[in-house]
Amino acid sequence: MRHLPDDPLAIRMDFLVTENEPPVATWVFSRDLLATGLILPSGEGDVRVRPHSEDETDVELVSGRAWCVVRMASADVRDFVVRTRSAEEYCGEEIDAALDRMLMELLPAGVKNADS
Repeated sequence: MRHLPDDPLAIRMDFLVTENEPPVATWVFSRDLLATGLILPSGEGDVRVRPHSEDETDVELVSGRAWCVVRMASADVRDFVVRTRSAEEYCGEEIDAALDRMLMELLPAGVKNADS
């Protein structure tokens, strides 16, 4: 798993044949899905995360009729979530500004606040 600072709300799970080759597949999903899945079954569709036991967490990936389950130590997943959450807090103002820009682009210029 990896986390990119320019996409602070997502994580990437790369599947490698060897360390020296590019990934054969990369799944991108919400870091919050991973965090919630440590505690209770979460997710719909292609990616689901759930506790397997007290010490393990499963990430289930579905693509068409194919699927796989990646089982990880919950402590490692928890550490990853904690490390990436710090990155989100650092980028919080950038995220807010980016969301504001996106909303301004999506909403017509004539839309006014409901309180106006």
